[in-house]
Amino acid sequence: MWAVVPIKGFDAPKQRLAGVLSPDERGALAEHMLRDVLAALTALDGVVVISGDEGALNAARGAGVRVMKERGPGGYSAAVGQAGEVLAGEGIGAMMHVPGDVPLITAAEVAQIAEMDVTAPGACVVPSRDHDGTNCLAMWPPDLMQPAFGPDSFNRHCQMLRDCAVVPNVLELDGFALDIDTPDDLRLFCAGQEDCGSLQYLRASGIAARMLRN
Repeated sequence: MWAVVPIKGFDAPKQRLAGVLSPDERGALAEHMLRDVLAALTALDGVVVISGDEGALNAARGAGVRVMKERGPGGYSAAVGQAGEVLAGEGIGAMMHVPGDVPLITAAEVAQIAEMDVTAPGACVVPSRDHDGTNCLAMWPPDLMQPAFGPDSFNRHCQMLRDCAVVPNVLELDGFALDIDTPDDLRLFCAGQEDCGSLQYLRASGIAARMLRN
């Protein structure tokens, strides 16, 4: 099982946080979250970060993982699909998509997905906490289908899999459930008791205290 981590970049990402974080703060948070995510994936057969941003690719190289340049401006879904096609072409039997903004994922949760008893063709879908987004899409094989992320992607992916005659395995995982997209997500994250590099940055910078006052 390989992991595919799509990253837009660190140059003022997370536009929905623009009202509460400066561009530099958003960039630093994105980089810390990527480090936390990659740290949880080390036991897998391999990890590839795909991006059109050289800063993100350089950070991934520094973390010792494989990098892949996006072919074009096709967006998040196209990037995951591209990586899946490449991995399948190399004979890799399975991959999991992991967003770069789920810093609370654990190695145990990752292993729970990777070690599922799935016969190809098969898939696992892990929803976001509101059951709107897809915070992990694992596929056996990696090019089982072209993903379609965005609003309501959890239900959409489940239906797409059923249309492919594949019954989706749905897993509820606490670490994967919280992706940091909105100010409410960030406040919930800051209020948690977990310890990770992203939270250490938010606390040390004073952002966590600022968010919890508002």
